[in-house]
Amino acid sequence: MKSLWNDQHAAGYPGELGQRVYSSRLLGGVPELVLHGGGNTSLKISAPGGDVLYIKGSGADLSRVGESDFTPLRLEAARALLEEPDLDNAAMERRLRECRLEPGAPRPSIETLLHASLPRRYVEHTHADAVLAVANTGRGETIVREVFGELAPLVPYRHSGVALARACAGAFRSRGTAATIGLVLRYHGAVAFGDSARESYENMLRLVTLAEDYLISRGAWELPAAALPAAPDPLAVARLRQEVSRAAGFPLVARVERDSLTLAFASRPDLAAISQVGPPTPQHAVFARRVPLIGRDAAAFSAAYRAYLQRHLGDAWRGVLDASPRIALDPEFGMVAFGVDARHAAIAAEIYRQDIAIISRASAHDRYASAPEQAIAAAELEYGGFELRLRARAGKDLPLLGQVAVVAPEAARRDPALAERLLAQGAAVASPAPVIADPGRLGYARDAAPGDVARQAALALGGADLLFADAREPRWRSAFAPLLELSPAAGGRT
Repeated sequence: MKSLWNDQHAAGYPGELGQRVYSSRLLGGVPELVLHGGGNTSLKISAPGGDVLYIKGSGADLSRVGESDFTPLRLEAARALLEEPDLDNAAMERRLRECRLEPGAPRPSIETLLHASLPRRYVEHTHADAVLAVANTGRGETIVREVFGELAPLVPYRHSGVALARACAGAFRSRGTAATIGLVLRYHGAVAFGDSARESYENMLRLVTLAEDYLISRGAWELPAAALPAAPDPLAVARLRQEVSRAAGFPLVARVERDSLTLAFASRPDLAAISQVGPPTPQHAVFARRVPLIGRDAAAFSAAYRAYLQRHLGDAWRGVLDASPRIALDPEFGMVAFGVDARHAAIAAEIYRQDIAIISRASAHDRYASAPEQAIAAAELEYGGFELRLRARAGKDLPLLGQVAVVAPEAARRDPALAERLLAQGAAVASPAPVIADPGRLGYARDAAPGDVARQAALALGGADLLFADAREPRWRSAFAPLLELSPAAGGRT
């Protein structure tokens, strides 16, 4: 992994916090390091009233972070929290509010105490794929010592927050040396640190490169690939979406990710075993579930997933999570991702694509391993619930959430604002438009054949629930009728 640091660009970010912003954006721009709110960075600054910790706010995207996304805290007050024996995450969040120097600043990252506990001025934490592919194995402890040595001691898995911060502080205190530049977090990623923004950033890349070199040396870097057979039956995709939505209890948008990587993974002879071990890091389960659906029996998956949630969480998951899959693996489809809307389906797809790479590489040099089920369930409960909160708006301002609306050319000509109104009501929309970089919009040429658009809608969005077609467009009605019959909404309609 090559450093992207550019002195000329860095000069455009003045001050120490500006340098932290610049290096954070460099990290956030690499999907193999952080995805969708994952990862956090910090800076410690000496000030007349006492040292200040600037920590990235919870949920802020590292690739677009700005100075206002960092929360200033009294460093010594934050560090002192680690000495409180009964502190848990809920209490930590309350106490950190008291440490803030700016009451209106963002809620600090759950890993704030981890950053506070380490003595170096710049600290960064990522979910580096290559590090996970090295450490998430049966022999992970031995391999981490071999690859990283004193540069980055291994920290056993602990839940994010207080427990992880204490484990990291203990590992650095007992095994850190003058040569130590970071930590490897089992089933979680990596931490790097330094005395300047550039040093800390490049120390993270150094750890990742060591992991990459190890995987290459073991013949575990190149990912498997498969030839692409004929496109899948669009009605089979719509039928799977219908079944998964029925298991969820509400309509979900689906997207098919069908390429050489996903097809190769979905065709592995050991798929039924290796795909059910668990995600590379528990945070991935928040968007993609702990395990994917193998095949198409969504009802059986949901029954098993409910049992898993109940086994580890009791009734606490009810009203927060649902038990339907967010990823399905099938040798005909490759990977199908589901979400309460198209954006969340795209997030699940991106995360599980990374999981495929990590699992494939880890299993190519050793036996792939994941965090305990209980830990993953705890992460799902703590960070989940956003989907059902969004679904609560389906009865209010997003009545079409999870549905797919198709606007035929003549209907679009007669009502140019129709597509935007449908989007505002929560629908994913296929309409005549140029190519759009938005997972909720499928653009097609005005002269496109209706059957081609129906196939595109099935692969990109999972099917169709609503068709807006003028009476003079009977071919659109006949092309979409089979998909509308499989609508998971209250009966597809034209």
